[in-house]
Amino acid sequence: MKALTTLAAAVVLATGIASAEHHEAIEGAIGNSNRAEANSERDGARKPDQVLGFIGLDAGDVVLDYGAGGGYWAELFSVVVGDGGKVYAHYRAGERYDQRKAALAAQLSPFGNIELMPLDSGAAFPLGDGSVDTIMVSYLYHHMHYADGSGELFPDSSKALFGEFRRVLKPGGTVIIVEHAAIDGSGRAESGGWHRTPPEMAKADIAGVGFEFAGDAPEIFHNPDDDRKNVWFETGLRGKTTTFVQKYRKPE
Repeated sequence: MKALTTLAAAVVLATGIASAEHHEAIEGAIGNSNRAEANSERDGARKPDQVLGFIGLDAGDVVLDYGAGGGYWAELFSVVVGDGGKVYAHYRAGERYDQRKAALAAQLSPFGNIELMPLDSGAAFPLGDGSVDTIMVSYLYHHMHYADGSGELFPDSSKALFGEFRRVLKPGGTVIIVEHAAIDGSGRAESGGWHRTPPEMAKADIAGVGFEFAGDAPEIFHNPDDDRKNVWFETGLRGKTTTFVQKYRKPE
């Protein structure tokens, strides 16, 4: 067996779950020359080795990157799942997407297995039932846990979205939530105003719509200097917040 590199060993210590084969795929993804330079520059803050190790993708997997933004995770997922896999990069359809479409296509086309998926808000995914292995929701959950008029309840619009997630996921498929952490006990409107979510709130919400909590990785993004009750981009914590990483599984 090929000896583990220092990076791969770090992933073992951080997650305890990734195999040597996974380490090799992760290293190849992080070092891939097709990645946008702006995305590679974010690796120090995003810690892709540890996050990918926690997710545990396999070659041939199908991934939905919900709200794919600048393609940071889509690029990495593409290399990990390989030629036999597929990555759907989801975007909200509209003028902003139309302005970015050509640049995104040029950026992502060299990977060969990434498909842009622009959709109107609330539209069903153009994917078959039980066709996806993993869904990534990165730094978007704070927009999902609260809506005007929902009070301290999980919004109906978010329940519907997670219903779509359940539909397209294979039995045993996973949803990964990466989000700036708010202090537990803070309310929905308050924490949403900080652009954060309390981790226990996310657990209750997502378990409440039929998913099984399958673990987390609190050691990846822990900052003792973050009190978790601030607007992180106004307090010098951009790229430095305590962030939770959680995995949920669709029941078999």
